[in-house]
Amino acid sequence: MGWRPPAMATMPGTMWPLWPAVPERRSQRLRQLAAPQRAACLAHPFVRGIASGSLPAAVFARWVVQDWHYLQTYLQVLGTLARTAPCAHARQRWGQMAVLTRDEELDLHRSFAQRFDIAPAQLAGAAVWPGTLAYSAFQVEQANRSYGRGVAALVPCGVGYVTLARALAAESAPADDRYADWIRMYSDP
Repeated sequence: MGWRPPAMATMPGTMWPLWPAVPERRSQRLRQLAAPQRAACLAHPFVRGIASGSLPAAVFARWVVQDWHYLQTYLQVLGTLARTAPCAHARQRWGQMAVLTRDEELDLHRSFAQRFDIAPAQLAGAAVWPGTLAYSAFQVEQANRSYGRGVAALVPCGVGYVTLARALAAESAPADDRYADWIRMYSDP
């Protein structure tokens, strides 16, 4: 009969297939172990501010700029994973994620830049903060070391966003539509 891949672990209804990095049983166990960290993320003032619509616009604007810079590296890492994945299916999925990121997520950030009065030059030319640089460099380094390390470094970011946004989507919509758009984008990628 030949080799068959293990059951694919996914975030149901999302673009986040985790195979071949994490078999489903291990993925479930890791989600259980990470429950306290997930709860802490959901309780973070930044996330609560998005949920309520009360996050100061200047704080969100700083996030938009830093995330814009992070996404440039994220696209690079997606490209590395698409080139180094061990099978055609995984290469195709990473390529699809790169297209989705480029065509939808960066467009969302451009929209946020307009809605939060961030000039295009400011978006592209702002200083990248040390935390953004360190996280981006870590992901690039891991993807360059091996496919598995690259997957392990990259996937938690997307899964984390989806997890948080879906939790926020289950709450009342925020008073500020700009934050509601963030929740909509990341809760239904």
